[in-house]
Amino acid sequence: MYRSKKLVILISSILLTLMVSSIASAQGEFTWSEEAGAFLGLSMVACAVGIIIWFVIWILVAIWVYRDAEKRGTSGALWLIIVIILGIIGIIIWLVVRPPIGGEKKKESDRRCPNCGRAIPMDARSCPYCNKKFES
Repeated sequence: MYRSKKLVILISSILLTLMVSSIASAQGEFTWSEEAGAFLGLSMVACAVGIIIWFVIWILVAIWVYRDAEKRGTSGALWLIIVIILGIIGIIIWLVVRPPIGGEKKKESDRRCPNCGRAIPMDARSCPYCNKKFES
């Protein structure tokens, strides 16, 4: 992923440089030659393609954050909105605060025996460790 990010940044900067240079070279002329117009048009199309590629990558990152948050038991929609609004800062925040996989979901073993305090199954009628009977 690191190489592809560097490649996208490199291509975007080259396209931006081409667009700025074509506009700057055309500023001194009052008449547009056919080649200058074609170059400017090609530069603008290349920049638009670069922006679209960047947008698609950003959407894919946001979808990854959504799925990762859901997999870890947190609100995927909330983190999707945070990442879209805050951008790279939102991704950094998510990577810092994300819980382990299975995160905040309750497990079956969260029920405890009131007598011995050990984890017991949710459907148990008595504690398998101390044989304390529970009310139905």
